[in-house]
This record gives sequence, structure tokens and C-alpha cells, in this order.
Amino acid sequence: MASALRGLRRAVARLREIPDRVNQARGDALREWAADLEKTAKDLAPVRKGALRDSIQARVNEGSGKAWVEIKPGKTREYAYYVEKGTSKMEDQPFMGPAAQIHRRTGERAMRRAGRRRLGRW
Repeated sequence: MASALRGLRRAVARLREIPDRVNQARGDALREWAADLEKTAKDLAPVRKGALRDSIQARVNEGSGKAWVEIKPGKTREYAYYVEKGTSKMEDQPFMGPAAQIHRRTGERAMRRAGRRRLGRW
């Protein structure tokens, strides 16, 4: 009887850990996805002096469960728009859109991997 109670207590304790482990897995997946997207955007960005490439940054808000890649505020942000969309004097050289398209599904895979790591055998 005592061993059954001990096993039940252990099972309840493990069940209480699930929400924390799921949140940790979500945070891991968001960071992984954002880092991959940032790297791809930097690889695809046209480089003259490197300011545009260096201004690309990944951001993660684990509280809201959101991750994104952006251009740091400043003059480079406006320039990035013109590079991405083109102007009447310059052809478009998209880099953020294609990077997002490449990583459209990688967030799901990152979540599966993080879930296995955090919720696998514990």
C-alpha cells in the first residue's frame, strides 16, 4: 500500500511539471527558429558594406510565445525596405521574404525537437 501511494505521489509530481516543461520547450523552439531565420536572412542579404546584414536581429518574447526577425531601428531599416522591394532606380533584392518562406515550416520541426528533449523520457 505504501509503495502504491509513493508511486501515485511521484506521478502527480510529474504531472505538475508538465506545464513548465512545455513552456521551456516552446522557448527553446522559438529561440532555435528565430536564430535559424536570422542566419538565413543574413546569408541572403546583399552585402556592400555589411551594415544591412549586421542590422538583422532575431527577437523572442517567451511570455507571449512570439518570435520575429527585424531590422534594427535607424536609417538601415528604411534602406532595407528599398532593397527588399526595389525602387524606380534599383531592382528589388528580396532577402527577408525568401528567408521567411524558407523557414515557414521549420518552427514546427523545432517545436517537435524541443518537445522530445523536454518531455521525452524524464
